[in-house]
Amino acid sequence: MNKVLLIIAILGISMLTKAQDDIKIMQYNLLNYGNITSYCTTTNNNLGAKEGYLRTILSYVKPDVFTVNELAANTYVVNRLLDSVMNKYSTRTYGRADYVNTNGSNLVNMLYYNKAKLVYVSATSLQNELRDIVWYKLYYKSPNLAQSQDTAWLNFIVGHLKAGSSSSDKVTRDTMTSRAMNYLEQHNIHGNITFQGDFNLKTSTEKSYQNIINFPNATYRFYDPLNRPGKWNNSSSFAAIHTQSTHSSSNGCAAGGGLDDRFDFILISNDLKQGNAHVQYKSGSYTVVGNDGHHFNKSINYGSNNSAPSNIINSLYNMSDHLPVTMLLHLDAQVSAIHQSNGHAYKVNFQNPVSNTLVLDIASDGKENLQIELWSLNGKKLLEQSEAAAQNIHLEMSLNQFASGMYILHIRNQRGERIYTSKIVKY
Repeated sequence: MNKVLLIIAILGISMLTKAQDDIKIMQYNLLNYGNITSYCTTTNNNLGAKEGYLRTILSYVKPDVFTVNELAANTYVVNRLLDSVMNKYSTRTYGRADYVNTNGSNLVNMLYYNKAKLVYVSATSLQNELRDIVWYKLYYKSPNLAQSQDTAWLNFIVGHLKAGSSSSDKVTRDTMTSRAMNYLEQHNIHGNITFQGDFNLKTSTEKSYQNIINFPNATYRFYDPLNRPGKWNNSSSFAAIHTQSTHSSSNGCAAGGGLDDRFDFILISNDLKQGNAHVQYKSGSYTVVGNDGHHFNKSINYGSNNSAPSNIINSLYNMSDHLPVTMLLHLDAQVSAIHQSNGHAYKVNFQNPVSNTLVLDIASDGKENLQIELWSLNGKKLLEQSEAAAQNIHLEMSLNQFASGMYILHIRNQRGERIYTSKIVKY
């Protein structure tokens, strides 16, 4: 191996050891947060009180990505949660996604994220039957991103499906997930993706759930990290993974009955399951916060509950009739770009930012065909160019047709594997 390239590879490994990271995901139904109704009133659903409970919970969980359902459909409440909860008394700085409500529902989803680790890109409605199912796209802020090193894309699909057990309720849920999954296939959206939210399901055999986990095209299927199919409703066999309800008796707003339903989920794509694209679900990390497995049909604060400190259990009880679910995504050592493929080491040079022409010089200690691709931040391939096997490649790509802004450069080997990724800034 060329000594210079070997040194580069060794240095890359050294830097990457420090770059490994975990991203903590939290999904939570906030129960008419900021939304006053005839039954969820200013007394049993007081926004100021709920802000205190939610601050306590978030300071304990410390999520990097926080996705929510049942947020009042106005930007005042969306921003107030960010300012008065997420960024108040916190050592972290959070941002939020764009507001999406194409259906005009009185309740919306939202994503909040740790700005120290993640960069927000876009929010897209996959379907709007009853309520929007929203696809949020972000990328990891690698420690070496400023030097145009590699990064990883993270996608979160958040939905709140129709509640109820009637046949029409089930048809609506079926329609919602079917449309969302078809959108993914039609637009070729796959990779590091979660599908999460309040699904209002009582059994894994329901068509709406099967649409997600057994979609005809296996490329777009999602998987339950717990791998616990069955009839979840009112079954003590699933007591440890139930997420609803925190109350044994209703207070008028929160549902009663005690913990007896698994309504809340974070499902993962095959790429996250296998770790195919720099990010992998961390085995054993999936948790229902506040569920100790011993409160089937009981309030979560009945007697003792040692799954969390007592102030957290009481905050969960008072905050919502759902429990949050969390899990960890682990970013592998390649996120900050070690330029190796099939035993070969690569050195990629270019001037950044660029004007109208991207000039690339690629040096390698081996030979294999390469494909150079330019992508937009929203995941659309804009250019591709194939290069025959050579130890030294020099090429020029015209960017005249593209507006000023940020783009992503991918280089793939002859097997289609990505061996290099960098941001490109065109001025």
